[in-house]
Amino acid sequence: MAASSAAGRANVGYDYDRGRGDEDVPPRDPAIDATARRVRALFEASPEKLFYSTQIQTTLEREFFHWITGKALLELGNSRTLQRVQEVVRGNAVTFYAHRRHRYWRRELRTMTALLERIFDPEFSHAVGRHGELVFDAALGRAGFRAEARDTSSWNSASWTTTNHKLDRVITRDGRAYGVEIKNTQNYIPRMELRLKTQLCRHLRLIPLFIMRFAPKSYIHEVNQSGGFVLLFEHQMYPWGHNALVAAVRETLGLKVHSPANVKEGDIQRLLAWHGRQGGHE
Repeated sequence: MAASSAAGRANVGYDYDRGRGDEDVPPRDPAIDATARRVRALFEASPEKLFYSTQIQTTLEREFFHWITGKALLELGNSRTLQRVQEVVRGNAVTFYAHRRHRYWRRELRTMTALLERIFDPEFSHAVGRHGELVFDAALGRAGFRAEARDTSSWNSASWTTTNHKLDRVITRDGRAYGVEIKNTQNYIPRMELRLKTQLCRHLRLIPLFIMRFAPKSYIHEVNQSGGFVLLFEHQMYPWGHNALVAAVRETLGLKVHSPANVKEGDIQRLLAWHGRQGGHE
C-alpha cells in the first residue's frame, strides 16, 4: 500500500476530505501527488458520474490510506480540478465530487442523499453495529472461543478506570484471554481509540483482538507490536433481510457492503492459524 465507533454506529459519514484525518499524519505527504493522479484517472474513466467521498476512499483503500485520499480530494476540489458539493445529511457533513465536464449531477445527488438518509438513520446504524457483533459472536463460538464478558472494563481482579472506554468482548480459548473490539464500519477506527483499547487490554492482561472491516497497515503493525491481532473482513455487514438496500448502496454509493448469514470461514481460519502460532491449539 502506498503511504497511502462504537458498535452501534455505522460511521459511514466521516469526511476525511474536510481536512480531518489521522492525528499523526503530517500536513503535506508526498503520497498525495500519486493519489491525486489516481483519483483524476478514476474521474476521467467516469466523467458523467457523481462520487461520494467515502466511496472514493474505500475504492482506493488497497492503494492509499483513507486520509491521504481525503487530502488529495481536498486539494483537487480547492483547485477546481474537480467539482465539489457539500450536503448535510442527518447531521453528517457529506462531500460529493464530479468531473468538471459533468453538468447534470443534481438528480444523482438527490438519489444519493436519499439513500444516505436511510443508512445514517440512528436505528439502522445501531442495527449494523449490533449485527456485526452477533455474527462474530456466533463465528467465534463455533471456532471454540468462549464468551466470558461483554461491554466490560474489568477482567479477573483488574479494572480500567483511566477512561470510560470498554471492550466489546472478552473471549478465551486454550488458556489465552482476548480483549475484543468489533468495528462493522466503513471508515477506520480512530487511532486514539485504537491505542486506548490496546492500553486497556494491556492493563487487564488481555491479548488485543481487533475485528474490523478495514484498517491501514500502520494500525495493523501497531496492534501486532502490542502482541495482538487484527482480523479484517473488508465488506461492511448489513442486517439480514436488507438485500435490496445492499444492492442500492453498492450500485449508487459504491460502498463495500453485503448481508451475510455467517462470517466467511476463511476469516475465522486466519484467526485460528494466528492463535495456533502463538501457542494455542488450532
